[in-house]
Amino acid sequence: MAVIITDTCISCDACLDECPTESIVDNDENPTGEDIYYVNPETCTECAGDHDQPACAEACPTEGCIVWGENPTTEGAVAGQPCIED
Repeated sequence: MAVIITDTCISCDACLDECPTESIVDNDENPTGEDIYYVNPETCTECAGDHDQPACAEACPTEGCIVWGENPTTEGAVAGQPCIED
């Protein structure tokens, strides 16, 4: 139950303050070593109970940057698809 930030991330910081569970870390703290922001799958709730859709995806200016993880729990979510579609 977590969203994923893809390599299209431009590290703009828009998502950091939006996460109600503080599950997003910047690229300096990414445990995978990638130079993009990272969502901790242990604490991310896909904003269930806080927002209708992941708040990080709504704040992100990069289309398709934040996608549903392998096992999305939000109703209607499809794994690997963008959380917000225009």
